[in-house]
Amino acid sequence: MDFFLDACEGLVENAARIPDDDTPISLADTKRWRSLFGFTTAEAEKEIREWRSNLGREHLTDFAWEAVKTSAKGFDKESYEYALGTRRLPSTQPTTLAAQDRQSGSKEANGRRMGSASTPKNIRFLLRLEGKIPTVAAAQAIGKLDRPPLKYEGENEDGDTTEFCIVDTDAKKRILQGLADIKSAAQPFFIRLREAEKDLSAVCRYPTLGIDTTMPQHRVGNNERPTPGQEEYPVWYVFYGTLADKDILGRLLQRPGGVDQAALRPAYVLGGKLATLGKYRALVHEYGPGGEPVAGSAFLVQSREEEDALRHYETELYAVVRCIIHICSGSSGSGDVDREGKDLEVNGLTFLGAA
Repeated sequence: MDFFLDACEGLVENAARIPDDDTPISLADTKRWRSLFGFTTAEAEKEIREWRSNLGREHLTDFAWEAVKTSAKGFDKESYEYALGTRRLPSTQPTTLAAQDRQSGSKEANGRRMGSASTPKNIRFLLRLEGKIPTVAAAQAIGKLDRPPLKYEGENEDGDTTEFCIVDTDAKKRILQGLADIKSAAQPFFIRLREAEKDLSAVCRYPTLGIDTTMPQHRVGNNERPTPGQEEYPVWYVFYGTLADKDILGRLLQRPGGVDQAALRPAYVLGGKLATLGKYRALVHEYGPGGEPVAGSAFLVQSREEEDALRHYETELYAVVRCIIHICSGSSGSGDVDREGKDLEVNGLTFLGAA
C-alpha cells in the first residue's frame, strides 16, 4: 500500500535534508530552547542541530499539535516534538496520550481494565536495511523470526533508493537481542509507524466500546471466542466523519473502481459518544446504560492491507476497539438513525479517539 511507501520516502527525504554543520541556527530558536530547557547558547545550538539531524525523530501530526499548542506556552511545534522525544516536557505541560503512557506505566493497567486506548503493544516499525542487517533474510536470521518481514523501498527526489522492512515490537526486541548475542556494536535504525493501535485480546472482550471487560457479566465463556479476532478478515467497521466519505475511502483503499456508496451502509453503535478532540470529532467511551446511539456508516473491510491503510490514516491518536454494529434496515440514504425497523447486529470494529 502507498502509505508504507510514503513513510519510507519520508525517511529518505529526511536523510537528504540533514543540515550542514555550518547552517546557522536562528536567534529566535536559540532563545526559545534556552528558555524552555535551561540550555546555554552553545548547548541550545548543539541540541537543535542534533535534533534536526536525527532521522528517527517523531513528528506530531497537525491534529495533535492543534490539540496541545494553546496550552503549550512558549513552544513551537519543533521544540514540542523535541520535548516529547527526549522526555524533557515540563510536568505542567499537557502531553499527548502516547507521551503520557510512556511516562506512567500505571496508565496501561488502568486503560486495559476499562478497555480504553492505552500504551500501544502492537507497535510496528520500519527497519532500515543496511550494515549488519542488509536484507530481510538477515533480519530474520539475526532475530530468529518465524518468517521474513515485509520489504519496502523508498525513493527521494534525486532517485536515491533506501530499503526498509516492517517489524513489530517483539521482532524489534529479538533483532536487538540477536545483535547483542553476537556482540555487535551496530545500532539498527528503527522508526515507529504512526498508526492506530490494534490489540484485540483472544481470551476476553478487551477492548470493547463502552464496556469494562473485567466485570463478570462481560466475561467470555470457557468455549467462547471473542470476535472479531486480531487477524480476522473480512471484518465490519463502523465509520464516522471523514472515513464515511466514499471518495476519501476509495482513495485510501485503492480499490479498482473506487468505493460505491451502497457499500457504506447506515448504522449506529451504542456505548460511545462523539467528543471534540482538538479540532475534530472523535468517538470515545460512554459507560453505563441509557446512552444515545451514535450514527455512522458500516463498511466491510476485506483484508489486512485495507485495514493497515485505515489505521495509518487515523494515526496513533486512535485505537481499534470491538463494538456491536447495528446496521439499519429502515435508514434513509443520509445515514440518519431509524430504529423502527429490524436492525442487523454484527460484531465489528471502530476507531476510538485517544481521550
